[in-house]
This record gives sequence, structure tokens and C-alpha cells, in this order.
Amino acid sequence: MDRKYFSLPFSIILYNLHTNHPLGKSMSNTRLQYHATGGQLFILFLKNMFLTVVTLGIYSFWARTNIQKFMAENLEWAGERFSFHGTGKERFIGFLKAVGIFIVLFIGMIIVQWILSFIPIPYLSQIVGLLLYIAVILALVPIIIVGGRKYLTSRTGYRNLRFGFDGKIIEVAKIYGKGILLTIVTLGIYYPWFFAEKEAYLQSKTRYGNTNFGFSAEGKEIFFLYLKGFLLSIVTLGIYYPWFLADVQNYIWNRTSFQGKKFRSDITGGKIFVNFLIAYLIILFTLGIGFAWAVVRLTKLFIESVSLEAEVDFSTISAQPDTKANATAEGLEALAETLEAFLS
Repeated sequence: MDRKYFSLPFSIILYNLHTNHPLGKSMSNTRLQYHATGGQLFILFLKNMFLTVVTLGIYSFWARTNIQKFMAENLEWAGERFSFHGTGKERFIGFLKAVGIFIVLFIGMIIVQWILSFIPIPYLSQIVGLLLYIAVILALVPIIIVGGRKYLTSRTGYRNLRFGFDGKIIEVAKIYGKGILLTIVTLGIYYPWFFAEKEAYLQSKTRYGNTNFGFSAEGKEIFFLYLKGFLLSIVTLGIYYPWFLADVQNYIWNRTSFQGKKFRSDITGGKIFVNFLIAYLIILFTLGIGFAWAVVRLTKLFIESVSLEAEVDFSTISAQPDTKANATAEGLEALAETLEAFLS
């Protein structure tokens, strides 16, 4: 099962989903709660896998939607649960549109190469074809990021209000273009600064109703956080990795805010280590049947470590629907994954 099926609580709970509460009531120290059970998820897995196989993969679009609805509807904040309103049909249509776009681009590149083949310059058509291919791939990255986030947020709700994303493709392209280039040139050293910049932008453009979230981090802090995690994981032969995951989650959540109020995460490496070990044993001794129970256990651990420790004024929050969001970008991503799997 695609791990991105489980990304909803983390990608929409603030880049991601975030929250609301009845007016006039305190939200101090309120934690996220996750109510799913392994049995429920296991049955959903069986249904999704069976129908995906029977329909030769077509049902996968509905399968992904089923999982995201399941995750959202079992996620609670301050006595209210989230909802996901996406449909498999719109995702399937988005995929068909993506296929059409790909065919047009492919034919266009073939025509350009064919025209250039008449120019008596060695390898000109091949070089231009390669450059066009790279340009198309690089152009699709920001389109998929912005379109995908707009779709997921616009289909996610809480107390009759929807989330949204107002990022621009050209702005994301600039951030990713600079970040990827400098990360390559510096052999990966620049990545923490790239991460801080892109997350700050993505979070600041993500909103609940008409109110945006915030994220403030420094590349230097992230660099030393990753350096420490990398070195200690090597020295301890990987044992330190759960503590590294805890540091990363706590760092990101503790720098995420809503209306200027910060979220908090208090997960520990010890809890992650123990729960990873238990999840592994569950899967091992059930010959994979216990995978759903392991997923629920780990999801619950990470989600329920998050809290908002200050009151938020929701009287200023109003609906701001995104009528332009659609599933075409997700279709492009699904097409890319399909082609990658086919070619590999």
C-alpha cells in the first residue's frame, strides 16, 4: 500500500491539517487524538487491494481517497473530527487529463526533434530533445507541488470550513530551482537552508478558512540537527535513528504556528524506538497480516504527541473556498509514478 495514503494527518494538519474549536472555549493544552483501530484499517486494506486488482489498477484512485477519508475522520481536535471530501472520480479524471497533457508534450518534443534532424549539426536533435525532457520534468515539479497541495487542502474540512493553499507556481519554482541547484553544488550541505525556506513559504500560504499558518526555522539549526542525527546514527549502528526522528518532529512542530500561537510536540526517541520495535514484531509474527495494526499504532504515537498550548480566536476566521483546485496535479504525479514503476 502506498505510504502516501497515510500522509493526510501530517500533510494537511498544517502543511498539514490544523484546527478549530467552539467559540468561547479554551483550547489550552488540547491534543490531537486518533481513534482508528487496526481492524477497521485492515478491512479497508482488503477492500482496496481486492478492487484495485479486479479493476486492473483503476480503483487505486478510489483506494487512496478511501484511506485519506479514513485518516481524517478518525482524527479529532477539541471534540470535533476532520473530514475529507475528495473523490476517486475526480482523481481518475485528473489522471486522464494528465495523460492527455503528457501525450501532447511528448508529440511536441518528437516534432521538434524531427525538424532539428534536418539541420546538419551532429547530435543536435538528441541534445535538444534531452534538454526539452529535463525542462519539462523541472517545470512539472512546482506544478505538482502547488496543485497537489491546493487539492488536498481544499478537500479537507473541519467544523464546516475548508483549508486552502494560496501558493504560486512561479514562486515555488524559484525556491525549488535555487534550493536544488545549491544543494547539488554544495554536495547536500545547503539542503537545511532549502528546507527552511520552502517550509516557511508552504506553511505561510496554507490556511484554515481565511487564516494562514506560519513556520519559522533557521537553516543553521536544521543543519546541526541533521548532522547530529547522521553522526550518532552511524556511531550507534542506527539505534539513534528514533531519537533523530523525535528531534525532527519536535523541531518542526515547535516552530509551526496559527494566529501567532505555537504548536508543541513532546514525542521522545524512547517512545518511537519501543513502538517501532513492537510494530516490527507485530508484522513479523503475523506474516504481514498485522501491518494495519502497526500503522495505526505508529500513526497514533506521532499524532497524539502534538498539542496547541494557547487559545486561538476563531471569531475572526471565515470561509474562503478554493474553487479552482482540482486533481490534475495529482494525476500528473500518479502518471509519473506509474511511468517510473513501469520503466524500473
